[in-house]
Amino acid sequence: MKEKKTIYCQRCVGEITDKDDLVVTNNFLYIVPYHEECFSKELKGLSTIFIGNSPINGTMSNVSTVLAVIIGIGVLFISELRYISVISLLFLCVRFYSWFQYERHL
Repeated sequence: MKEKKTIYCQRCVGEITDKDDLVVTNNFLYIVPYHEECFSKELKGLSTIFIGNSPINGTMSNVSTVLAVIIGIGVLFISELRYISVISLLFLCVRFYSWFQYERHL
């Protein structure tokens, strides 16, 4: 049987048990989980300089990832801009990492 991974909030170190309460965002270079309430408190604090304003597991992030992949595939056909399509892979990799590391366990 598959063992369930416990996910802890970066701010309050409390256990996150509900997928609706999970907010995954970037903290400078790291991808970190927060409770929804802790994330909003963290945005109001001094550390807002390092924390991303939009969650990685939010609706807008999903839409941005899909658009980045579509644009990346479209740019592949333009020989001068082919290397820009690597950026769309970055969006996809970050979103997949967020799902693989945190969201799938809830």
